[in-house]
Amino acid sequence: MNPYAYCIVAAVSEKALAAIIENGGRGAYRDQHPWLMARELFETARAQGAFVPLLLASGAPLELAHWAKIVDIDCDELHRGMWESRCDFDTLASVSPIFTALDSLMLKPGDDELRRENLEGVRPWRHALDERHVRPYAICETPAFIGVALAEQKGES
Repeated sequence: MNPYAYCIVAAVSEKALAAIIENGGRGAYRDQHPWLMARELFETARAQGAFVPLLLASGAPLELAHWAKIVDIDCDELHRGMWESRCDFDTLASVSPIFTALDSLMLKPGDDELRRENLEGVRPWRHALDERHVRPYAICETPAFIGVALAEQKGES
């Protein structure tokens, strides 16, 4: 299964990240914000036979720390205006130190910009990820290092 063109980036405390790693590296990210767009992205990727990567940022200042394949995203409206979103993910892998800066990722361009790129061949300006876009989560272009890491894993097995 190949990575989808877009990924999800979320911030997590160092304590929570350490607990996930200590418990085998698999887990769930919970949020009280509705991850409705993230769920749509996940479903689109799954329908195309791809997976959506989750990149976790931690520390002060925030840096990319780990990534994993998203297994499922569930959004429940508990009662009017109150939500719980749960993003289940597979085993975490470390992000290479050369790719930990948030601005190494580009935010997903808008649909009109993507359409123009396809129709006219004009690549629109990309905006780098920064701390103000990470909460509750950001949708970014999937970084190339994920595909490289998967290829290396296949070569080892």
